[in-house]
Amino acid sequence: MATSKLLISGLPNCGKTTLLQTLTDVLIIARDGKRYPFEQPHVNVEDFSSVSELIELTTEKIKTYKENYGDYPNTVVFDSFSKLVLDIEGNILERVKSFPYGVINTEIKMLVDFIERELVESFNVILVSHAMHNAESDEYALINAGGSWGKKGGIISETDQAIFIEIKGKKRIIHLRNPAMLARTTIDSIKDKVPAPDFNLQDHLDLINSKQKDASKFSL
Repeated sequence: MATSKLLISGLPNCGKTTLLQTLTDVLIIARDGKRYPFEQPHVNVEDFSSVSELIELTTEKIKTYKENYGDYPNTVVFDSFSKLVLDIEGNILERVKSFPYGVINTEIKMLVDFIERELVESFNVILVSHAMHNAESDEYALINAGGSWGKKGGIISETDQAIFIEIKGKKRIIHLRNPAMLARTTIDSIKDKVPAPDFNLQDHLDLINSKQKDASKFSL
């Protein structure tokens, strides 16, 4: 099965979590300061002290999903990834006083490697992230932990497929290709943006995977 890694970002209260409702065969790792509100398999992560603990919890809940539903999920979502990296930063700053950002970068890399080397091999992975707007440049950036990992852009630098949700008046716009809005895709046929009512996240993920499957035929 072809799998993909997808980033969803936007300003607070723009509907990032709401967009997840169309996903099927999904397990959501929810750590966003509030309980997950929709009727989909999920884990509300109350707290964690280390990345190893978070990885162990995620692995355990994937196995629990299989026990409950008879098969593994197709997609694993981290909602939100930005909150997780800020938690990592906060936990380490509390206990490491000398050169903490070296430890922070190491812990974040451990989480990113787990996602890339273990999860993406078997599941789609969706990473939800909060963004902030720079009024001077009129561009958006992800909310990241400090240190070298955050300075290079964070998870957007390691994701080929990314969408951004913009609020214009009372309407939501889904940007699929716009560097200033953290939206990118490798698929030429995808539109630059669509109104939110016309966008289905599961259909979008299926399209990405179909293209990924076509590309994998040429892997040597």
